[in-house]
Amino acid sequence: MSITPVWDAATVEQAVAQVAAIRPAYASILGFYGPVFAAQAGAAAHTCPAAIQVDESALGMRTAEGFSLIEPAAFTIDHPAAATLLAKICRIAALSGEKLSGAGNALAQAMTEGVAVDVFLDDALDRSGRIEDLAKTMDVPADMLSLLFYLAAKPSIEAGSRKLAARLPTDQERRGSCPVCGSAPIIGELDLEGSQWLHCGFCWHRWPAKRLVCPFCSNRDSGALEYLYSDDEPEYRVNLCGGCRRYLKVVDTRKIDRGFYPPLEQVASLHLDLTAAEKGYSHAAASTPS
Repeated sequence: MSITPVWDAATVEQAVAQVAAIRPAYASILGFYGPVFAAQAGAAAHTCPAAIQVDESALGMRTAEGFSLIEPAAFTIDHPAAATLLAKICRIAALSGEKLSGAGNALAQAMTEGVAVDVFLDDALDRSGRIEDLAKTMDVPADMLSLLFYLAAKPSIEAGSRKLAARLPTDQERRGSCPVCGSAPIIGELDLEGSQWLHCGFCWHRWPAKRLVCPFCSNRDSGALEYLYSDDEPEYRVNLCGGCRRYLKVVDTRKIDRGFYPPLEQVASLHLDLTAAEKGYSHAAASTPS
């Protein structure tokens, strides 16, 4: 069993500063995500979502058949903590790029006027379409609004994921989709022993995975599996599958001298996503917020 590490704000800020120093091209995007990651880490200590309802009678069957414990919509959110974090994220967004600035300002204004926007936090889980309706009334891009709500809900989602992970049988974790919520992995990790781990693109659960196997289609044909690598960025590789035409970015933590914070590495390596896309590969977690 693996429990995803808990990060504190100071450590996250240090990791962001280190990445920003070696990748100045990411100054703008880290100008938004850096403060957001730190705010999320700070909020995590005060986030206590309600217990997630799990069908105990079906739990054994689900794990035995390789299903996830729950669906993403089953996560619960600590609304007061998430609303407080949402206000902080809106202020951060208001100072960032044009699209996010507009969404952040509009949402902050709505909160100032007393609109109960926290009721939309649950829509970050089930994607019912209410956020899209709200975006139309605010005249802002729906994807930007969805991102802000998800980022505010993320500490609650991660807290729930950690509790559920304690119920996973160890021998059930070696799979291509998240054993907690069933979402696709968004980034991989090679630890100090060279073992591979996958990180969920939704609840950020961390679980072990076999190397030389496509996590998306279980392809083991070495002739159809390859990877992209650059001596300029030895810590990164992009695993490509010729069978399903999907890819996975992997960070070799043996080759970095900074803390490995998966969400940071995901957004600070978007150039690799572009490279993979140019070669005709797609990512199973492409629609998942960061």
